[in-house]
Amino acid sequence: MDSVTWAPRPFDDEDALVSLAARCLAADGGLPLAADPAFLRRRWRAAGITTIQGLDHDGRLVAAGAARPTTADGGVTFCGLVDPDVRGRGIGSHLLSWGLSQEQPVTVETESLTGPAEELFAARGLRQVFAEDVMRIELADGVPDPQWPAGTQLAAWSAELAPRFHGVYEAAFRERPGFPGWTAPEWIAEVTEDDDFRPRWSVLATLPEVGDAGFVTAAVDWIVQVGVAPGARGRGLGGALVAEALRRMRADGATHAWLDVNVDNPAVRLYRKLGFAHRGRRARYRQAQDEAGATSVKCSTTGGLAK
Repeated sequence: MDSVTWAPRPFDDEDALVSLAARCLAADGGLPLAADPAFLRRRWRAAGITTIQGLDHDGRLVAAGAARPTTADGGVTFCGLVDPDVRGRGIGSHLLSWGLSQEQPVTVETESLTGPAEELFAARGLRQVFAEDVMRIELADGVPDPQWPAGTQLAAWSAELAPRFHGVYEAAFRERPGFPGWTAPEWIAEVTEDDDFRPRWSVLATLPEVGDAGFVTAAVDWIVQVGVAPGARGRGLGGALVAEALRRMRADGATHAWLDVNVDNPAVRLYRKLGFAHRGRRARYRQAQDEAGATSVKCSTTGGLAK
């Protein structure tokens, strides 16, 4: 701690923040977007965000924290970064104390969860409320051929078919805890407003005895969402849809693909069989108020958007 000077000021030097995030990502794995300038800008430099910087003797940014307002519950979401070269000196603990001192309730957010971070969060009475494994496949190594149930018909995303994609999405996920209940226009807008969304890689599958049975949506370098209606499960349709999207991505020149999968989702075994490898974990931790008003932990199970 003596080697770090703390300053509660905004991150005017975006390059320094990007460089710190890239060093952390290289050491810890996790969400590849975590070092993307636009991603960092939204979480670290937008209006209303409170920030703190830790600088070493040479003025280099080696630690950073940000607390941004959470409109849903009136609290804040805290995220922190510590340079791998200065860990083990209490810097992460200091950052977390700063984050937890903000307006309550506090959600602690990490896109690159490590073992020491898990231990620190547990020691502070935080409980994990969400976690996803980050996985990647190298498309140059080949893609398994899709194994379709008999009679499967496929159609790529189009404006006309988008409401049918939503119908399968709702059937596949509406029973999961945390299901947002988006209307068709809301969900379609969420999918298509991403500049990296690729309609040709996003596929709807129909089965003779079921009708619209499954879907996959994809974006540049990403399998975004996969869903199978309850009446069509157990036939390998989900794996075939992912393989089909990967096949289309590879045919268009993509070299790799990422996906996130909820840690309690058995689909992780399927993705490993398809060739995806673990590249880190992202998570959320929660601090809440109990009925007596004392600080405590509230744990819930959150279904991933997909996968």
